[in-house]
Amino acid sequence: MTPGNLICDLDGVVYLGREPIPGSARALEDLTAAGWNILMCTNNSTRSPAEVADRVREITGFQARAESILTSAQAAASILVDTKPRCFVLGGSGIVEALKAAGIPVVESAEEAGAVVVGLATDLTYAWLREAVTAVFNGARLIATNLDSTYPTEHGLWPGGGAIVAAVEAATGVIAEPAGKPWPPMRDLVTTHLMPGPVWIAGDRPHTDLALAEGTSWKSALVLTGVTTEVGSASPTPDLVAPDLAAVGRFLLEQGGGDERL
Repeated sequence: MTPGNLICDLDGVVYLGREPIPGSARALEDLTAAGWNILMCTNNSTRSPAEVADRVREITGFQARAESILTSAQAAASILVDTKPRCFVLGGSGIVEALKAAGIPVVESAEEAGAVVVGLATDLTYAWLREAVTAVFNGARLIATNLDSTYPTEHGLWPGGGAIVAAVEAATGVIAEPAGKPWPPMRDLVTTHLMPGPVWIAGDRPHTDLALAEGTSWKSALVLTGVTTEVGSASPTPDLVAPDLAAVGRFLLEQGGGDERL
């Protein structure tokens, strides 16, 4: 197979919490050496691309580069970059950094906010949630970095950014505009980083990771090390099912093709 692009999820594919998934780093190293363009695309908005790259290097040993990291926080910022409203953030520092990098002001009170950006907030408090809800009641635009209700860790599934978005939606009756996988803002962000050649997506969550390929010529690989542990009736249907990222790497390097299970 001609070297191309691998859009790789992180949580549940490369690592689980602070535990590396065996073989993932080697697969990424081998594909990089073979000329593949590796893009790490995550719905986790808590960290900046530089922090994510540091985390990948620390946990797995793979020498990830910040410019190859694409986050749902960056996708959320892309929605707002033209209007640059004052934003209240209910989420991690990764969102704040993405907004500021796009020239979008960040405020700390509901009264000043023209938009509310919600993502995973691991230190969520009622007061913080209340301020976000108040801003939306006041007319602020509601943006969700992602709608993932959970994310995989070495201890099992934990509440994700989508669970916090759901709380704001339930309180306000306003439906958030999603930015991350599989929504167009993230697909557009990924597209700007692609190089010539085939495009494969490797992920553990069909309705976010694999759905990013819908309506394109991209191919998808479902790995069973994260949220999805059995194929069942995965929708959308993956082009490849693999036990882990290591098997995906071998498949791509061995010029495999078609719809099959490893």
